[in-house]
Amino acid sequence: MGSRYYKHDGVDKPSVTTICGLLDKPALMYWAVNCCADYILDYVKLITNPELPDNPSGTLIRVEDLYPIIESSRKNFRNVSKKAMDIGSRVHDAIEQYLNTGREPFKPGDEVEAGFLSFLEWQDKHHFKSIATEQTIYGDRFAGTCDLICELDGKQYLIDFKTTNVAEDSPAYPEHRYQVSAYRSCVPNVEGCGILYLHKTTGYPNWRDSSSTYESDLKVFNILVDLWYATHPNVSKRIVRQQEAF
Repeated sequence: MGSRYYKHDGVDKPSVTTICGLLDKPALMYWAVNCCADYILDYVKLITNPELPDNPSGTLIRVEDLYPIIESSRKNFRNVSKKAMDIGSRVHDAIEQYLNTGREPFKPGDEVEAGFLSFLEWQDKHHFKSIATEQTIYGDRFAGTCDLICELDGKQYLIDFKTTNVAEDSPAYPEHRYQVSAYRSCVPNVEGCGILYLHKTTGYPNWRDSSSTYESDLKVFNILVDLWYATHPNVSKRIVRQQEAF
């Protein structure tokens, strides 16, 4: 993943997601392997043997027919990832439009609609009032865009949306907690924070309130900030020059 920067007062600041990208994410390895396996299984079923035209596709497969499928499968996770990111962006856009205008998106597509409807289901379970959406925040050495600041059950919350699938009984991913803690540290008067997982298939929301781990999560994020600057010396020098120029 490439680095992303925000320009603030003439100074480049790495994004929160760029800094959290330093973390090892073992779940991504299993996800990529599964993408590869799914691709091969889907396409193997379609292979026909011209020497045995009466046999159903996917049976009596020649080894040479497997080679191009296996080669293509090596890159399949990138295509799946790009599609998932596109769906995630469209779910975010649909929610932002709804909160800012009161209008629901027009024919957003099945997976986008499922994500959007999961937000509505979650909203209906709480006393909810939107305060700000897609707000750019700036810290001393980082920046980012938080999805939502709102009143939730009588308290002011900062919330990040994720279309990543998470099991109903699973905790929030650590990197997501670190990310939302960084956003919260930059916004005054916020009393709580959390991650709202919006399932793109089932349309079921999974809300994870990370307020109780905010302080420890922020400590981890600040360590990641130090590590990021230490491992990007050329960028650090550039930022110092930018700061000195102002």
